[in-house]
Order: sequence, then structure tokens, then C-alpha cells
Amino acid sequence: MKLSKSTKTIIIAAGVLLVLGVLLMVLLLTKPADDTESESSVSSEPSTAVTVTDKEPEDVQTLTVKNANGGFTLNRAERVVTSTDEEGNISSETQVYWTSEELLGVAPNDTTIRAFVNNMAGRSTRELVEENAEDLEKYGLESPSAQVEVEFTDGSTASLCFGIQNPAATNYAYFRTADSRDVHQVSYYSVGSAYNDIRDFASLTMTEAYSQNDPKELDYLIIERKDLDEPVEIRYMFDVAEAAEDEDAIITTFNSHRFITPINTEVDSVKGQTLCYGVYGLSMSSCLSLEQTEENLAQAGLDDPYCKVTFKYGGNRYVLRLGKEIVQVSEAEGDTPALTTVVGYYAMIEGIEGIYAIDKASAPWYDFTLGNVMSRRPISPYIYTVDTLEITTEQGSYLFKIDGDSNNNTITCNGEEVKGDSFRKLYQYLITSIGEDLYFEEQSDPFITLKFTYRDGYEDTYGTTEDVIEFYRSDDRKSIIAVNGTVLFKVREVYTERLLENLQAVLDGGEVELNF
Repeated sequence: MKLSKSTKTIIIAAGVLLVLGVLLMVLLLTKPADDTESESSVSSEPSTAVTVTDKEPEDVQTLTVKNANGGFTLNRAERVVTSTDEEGNISSETQVYWTSEELLGVAPNDTTIRAFVNNMAGRSTRELVEENAEDLEKYGLESPSAQVEVEFTDGSTASLCFGIQNPAATNYAYFRTADSRDVHQVSYYSVGSAYNDIRDFASLTMTEAYSQNDPKELDYLIIERKDLDEPVEIRYMFDVAEAAEDEDAIITTFNSHRFITPINTEVDSVKGQTLCYGVYGLSMSSCLSLEQTEENLAQAGLDDPYCKVTFKYGGNRYVLRLGKEIVQVSEAEGDTPALTTVVGYYAMIEGIEGIYAIDKASAPWYDFTLGNVMSRRPISPYIYTVDTLEITTEQGSYLFKIDGDSNNNTITCNGEEVKGDSFRKLYQYLITSIGEDLYFEEQSDPFITLKFTYRDGYEDTYGTTEDVIEFYRSDDRKSIIAVNGTVLFKVREVYTERLLENLQAVLDGGEVELNF
């Protein structure tokens, strides 16, 4: 019988499949018995992994470390902490913490130490590299790069030796116990602290973080810098914050702080945020020295710092010193020269041991400029902290006096009572965000002057009894603004035109327009 071409093709294909099936069966029958185990172990620890210590972190009493950086001991300690709940019930708990005499009074980093203790309490190796090795030197284990003696609360001990990192896989390090020549591999990232200097266990957090649940506002911040003629002082606007609690109050700013010197204007709540809130949770990048000797301070430029920042919040006062710049130099490549980049500064907190490095981004006080962080709103004192407001124009002088508080008040102008609602709108207009362009050229002969005189107690908070805003004419259809004698801004001429119109409206008992 003659087969069709398609039938021949089917028979040939079936034959090929039959041959492949036979070959597969032969491979399965002759496959080594341990292959299955090898495949299943790809994603798990090899069978040669060894448990060295199987204690819990709370079982560790001391850790003694010896390495190329020296030696130190971490000691377990306990303290009893008491607390009282809202109902007056007193409770206490025992807290474990770690100390080290080698830190010389510098606060320990509890998180870093606990991670190290955890990895030493329960320690297993990744795999056996060589059993009973004759040449330990090639692993860095003849004279170990690091050795950790662990003493447990039950009196037992473990001596762990760590060598060099595996050249072919640097995320692993060679390891053995002191009483064995068996060389194993262990994750370098889990034991890396064994190679550290004691300074690496120093706490780097200097101040308490800001909490929305318990906000502790920055009372004040004073920046002294060698390139500034006088200190820059910032204070919290307590009057505005208190007014915000009054549902009837007219709040005219979202800013929370203001400059007191060298100018009197508000700190922009966005651009100046790092100045005011950078002090919360202030953290250093590393501890450079445990001792504040005269020599160390001089070398870091901290004996006579370039910048000093004094601030207070939560009842605590701090003084941060910022010394010399810390630079990073890149290597020259071909025609590209080496580049020097400032990455941070030497730093310390007065009264706190240690000399530290702080990242440049974490120290905005070192190089900020006033023009970049000040608000375009000169001042915004709460209306009922003002005793009198004197407005002087080319037409005359008008002295407004505010008697009473927000619930009961009388407002007069040159002795005559005026409508309170109209005056409050005028006041709101006067302290809106009027600075549009920064401008600093000195002027003379203002055509409008606003003089705010404050009530008793205002000076205690802000260091002043009055503020003066002056407007000068310009030839570009804008008005120039000076605050307390310092020229700061320009504003569109329409603002001062509307100001004069609103003043006249108050005098005539008319309506005040807030927009311009």
C-alpha cells in the first residue's frame, strides 16, 4: 500500500517521540540518588551549615570585641522605669540597655548594639569551606581580623573568630570558632559590627523628634555666623498661635515664626521650614572622636566655630557648633580635573560628649541667606496685641487706638470712635502678603508710614515695643517697602492706592476692600 506524504510525516514524528521517550526513561533510571537533594537545597542552607550559638538576645551578658581598630566591651544593664497612667495608677517595668566604658561618656546607639547582640546570640555559619584547614592565614583566620567573646547569663561562653571577606563573594566572610580549624562562611552583613570601631556604636541622634501628638514648638533659634554682621534670631509667634484658638479671631498668616534680627519679618513656612524644624530629631552622620580635647576641637574648627546655632524647645536649650567643612575629592580622569565637593561639617552639641560629622543637607544654618527664607509678609501681629496703630500719609496723620479684647472693644481714630468691622478689615489688609520682589536699596521720604505700638508683655516675647512699615515711591509703578528702617520689598503700586482708599473708607464709615 502506498502511503500518502502526510501519513509518512506522522509516522516519522511518532518514531522520534518514541526514541526521546526511551532516552528520558534511561536517564531517570540511571540518575544519581543524591541529585534530588542537590536540587532541593538550592534555595535553602546547605547541609554543612553549622549552628555555633543558639542563645536568645536576652541571654547575652557581655560582648568583648578585638579587631584592627582596638578592643571594647559591651555590657548588659537593667533599670526600672515607672510611669503613671491617666487614672493615677503607677506601674513599673524593667528595661535592658547597653553600656561601654570605651565610649567615654558618649551615649550608646541602642539600636545598633541590639542588632549586634542579636546576631552574636544566635550564630550559625552558611557553609563549611574547609574542614580542619592547615592554612588559616589565607582566610584571615590565623590571627583573626575580628574576635568576639560572648558571655551568657548562665555562665557559658563562646569565642567567635572572623576573617577576611570572600574575594569572590564579598557579602560573605570567613569564620571559625576559637577551638576549631574548620573554616565556614557567614553573611558579612550580619557580623560586620565585629569589625567596627567603638565609635560606630555611638548614638548619632542629638535631639528629640517633632511629634504631632505632643507638639513642642521651637521657642527660639539664634544663628551666629562669621560672615554675618549680627546674629539672626527667630522666634515663635505665640500671639498668632493663641489667636488661632479663638474662633472669632482673624488669622492673617500661615507662618509660625518670625525674624527678630537683623530684620523684622516672618519666616516663610515653606522655604524656611528647614531652619526651624531641622533642629528636631537632629542626627549626625558619624562620630569622629569620642573626646573633646583642645587639640581635637581645634583641628575640627569647633573651638572657634564658623557657625553656632542656639535653640530651645520642649523646655530644653541646645547649642550646636558647626566647624570646618568636610570635603570629598573625586579622582581626575583624563582632561577632567579632580573635583572638591563639600559633603558636611564637623559638629558638636555643647554639653554632649563627642565630635561628629553632620551631612550638609542636615545643617541648613551654615550657608542660608535671608532673602531665600523670609516671607513676603513683613509682620502679622494679632490685632489685640496692638495698643495703637498710627497711619501717616501725605494728607495727614491718623492715630487708631484699640481698647479691649476680641469680645469687648472700642476703636477710635484721633479720639473719635470708628466702626470696628471696617477697621479690622483695614488691619487685615495692612498685614497681607505685600512683598512681591526683594529689593534692598536705601530710600528716603516715605509717603505712607504705619507705626504699630504694642501692649505690655509683647516686648517680653518679641523684644520690641513697636514695628514701623514705610512705603516709598518708585518709577516702575511699584512701591518700595521698608520694615523698621530696612528696605526689603517692592509691591505693585495698586496696593498702596487701595490702602489709601481703605483708610478713607474707615474714616467715612464706608466699606473696606480686601483685594488689590
